[in-house]
Amino acid sequence: MAGPRIPSSLAGVTSGKGSPPTPASGEAQAGAGPPDRSEAPTGGRVGRPRGPRRSRDERRTELLDAAERAIQRIGPTASMDELAAEAGITKPILYSHFGDKAGLAQALAVRVAAELGEAISTSLGQASTPQQIVASTIGAFCSFIENRNDLYRFLIQTSISNPDKRARTKLIADFAGQISVVLGGGLRQVGADSGAAEPWSFAIVGMTLASGEWWLDRRSMSKDDLVSYLTQLLWSGLAGAGLDKLGVQNLPSGAGAVDDESDDGSVVGNVTPLPGRLAAPD
Repeated sequence: MAGPRIPSSLAGVTSGKGSPPTPASGEAQAGAGPPDRSEAPTGGRVGRPRGPRRSRDERRTELLDAAERAIQRIGPTASMDELAAEAGITKPILYSHFGDKAGLAQALAVRVAAELGEAISTSLGQASTPQQIVASTIGAFCSFIENRNDLYRFLIQTSISNPDKRARTKLIADFAGQISVVLGGGLRQVGADSGAAEPWSFAIVGMTLASGEWWLDRRSMSKDDLVSYLTQLLWSGLAGAGLDKLGVQNLPSGAGAVDDESDDGSVVGNVTPLPGRLAAPD
């Protein structure tokens, strides 16, 4: 005689084989309590918890660092998409910090000018004659072009395509402003017309950058020879203006000088024409 029929859902339990039955959909096991949802996805980004919120200036610095890395790796033709990818952000976020590619280039130019200014200030402390100061300044520009050529070309190419005239000349103006402060002070020390400081500074920067690019393309001489030739040309003119009478201890460092800003936004190093000279009209 057959025994009582056991429901198939309990067969594995009564026989000691298999696993306990799974509750039907919508059923909760007795005494199990509510399900633990602490590990359930919330729809947000999974990863490390966010650290302290950084200031906008700190974030800009990080983005500029990333931009320099991308330009060094990709070259001067690096696009905003590539610069944003290097920083791990989207292009709209990069635009929100700098406005456009020209704005990013201008921020990079400001930083480069400050770094170059520090290099020039260091050379002022190491030079023993005004002629050595000229050579050290030219050498700092040539080293920048050589060691950070992709960044330099990126800044130049971006500025050329910028319809804003002031932005196009920003890099050159910042470089010239560094020189103008020292040159103008030196000319005043020897009683010469310091009104020449600003145009001479732009001429020095233009000549040095153009010669530096020529040297990179040709490499027909050493960098030291290039610096020596340019120094010879410049010093013959500066010495003729009376700077050969100036001792290094009399040269302003530029650190505490009071600078003026010209109409185009460039820095002018305390330009003071000699008595009897008419100042340029406003």
